[in-house]
Amino acid sequence: MVRKNVAEYRQALENYYIKDKQVIEMEGGYKAFSLLSPPVSSPAARRRLRYIIDNLNQQASTGAQDGIIPTKSRTAHFVTVAVSYACQCDCKHCSASLYQQQTLRNNDGLTLAELKKAAKDLVAMGTTSIVFTGGEPFLFDGLYELIESVDKKKAVVTVFTNGEYLNAEAVQQLKRSGAFGVFVSFDFADPLSHENNRRRPGIFKKAAQGIKLCQEAGILTGISTFVTKEKISSGEMDSIMELGKKLNVMEVFIFDVIPMGKLEDQHDCLLEKDDFDRVKELRAKYNQKKDYPRIIHQTMLTSIAFPCTGEGCPAGVAHMHLRANGDVSPCDFTPYSFGNIRNKPLKDIWQTITTSEKYAKPSPQCRLADKTFLSSFKS
Repeated sequence: MVRKNVAEYRQALENYYIKDKQVIEMEGGYKAFSLLSPPVSSPAARRRLRYIIDNLNQQASTGAQDGIIPTKSRTAHFVTVAVSYACQCDCKHCSASLYQQQTLRNNDGLTLAELKKAAKDLVAMGTTSIVFTGGEPFLFDGLYELIESVDKKKAVVTVFTNGEYLNAEAVQQLKRSGAFGVFVSFDFADPLSHENNRRRPGIFKKAAQGIKLCQEAGILTGISTFVTKEKISSGEMDSIMELGKKLNVMEVFIFDVIPMGKLEDQHDCLLEKDDFDRVKELRAKYNQKKDYPRIIHQTMLTSIAFPCTGEGCPAGVAHMHLRANGDVSPCDFTPYSFGNIRNKPLKDIWQTITTSEKYAKPSPQCRLADKTFLSSFKS
């Protein structure tokens, strides 16, 4: 069974990432195909595979019933870390606005030393993809030193940014620090629509220029965007793919809109089953077009890192999130903290998440798309 699952894992990589799409040769001759997965055959990739095999062995030996994923057979392969909630934008869909206000009010943002220790602890736990987010990460003074502190033989480091500060100097510092990739947020393919949503004039052009500078420096590039019913129906998601092709990025990361932050309690923004099906159709459509970027939807992270569960919500299965104040949640959008790294080791918090009844079984789609599940954190 384990051998079968590993074979399926390798096939998933081939189907989703390598086949007929852009592959970039990195230092050492390793082939990069995604901003969120270590390059093929690299030390970090081999490390991830060892953890996956161990996960599968643990599951096989445990004999879990009723679809429950045993705690010992989970690894936080992907971890997002909000280094700061400072941001020059004022996005209409911002999910972190509440955390931003709380952290500013309490003045309890993590220090560089605390973030470096957290990154070290994550790698020790088996994490092979660390993603630094915000707010805007480039407003955190110690970003480059933080990136440099991660052992690149064990994990890759990617940065999510709005792109405004990706100037020549910043890109060179990213390169020196060992950054693997940069996802730049584009809400809309039209510059004016994007800037109106971000309430930041001029940011579109700066972000596009920053992507080009990263590519020239040998840093992988991608676009990050959100999907809504309206963006699917209007053809905006196709326009985003056209933008990705024009900018020659490797990957387009699609995440679902959750009624948190500025959209709190606006449950009509949640995608429904038909919408998820249309996202899958979008992926299938562009996966057949070799001159377009790869699409990675957030639900794909599970099958990529934990093949025996199939596609679905990665939160608490293969992913967790560290907020800028030290609180830890199963994903960036979950409105609940399972512990704070100032009071409890990350490893213990991960165990608390994975033993929670809420995350005992895999979910075929984002758990937070279920209004009942989302509301349970507020009861």
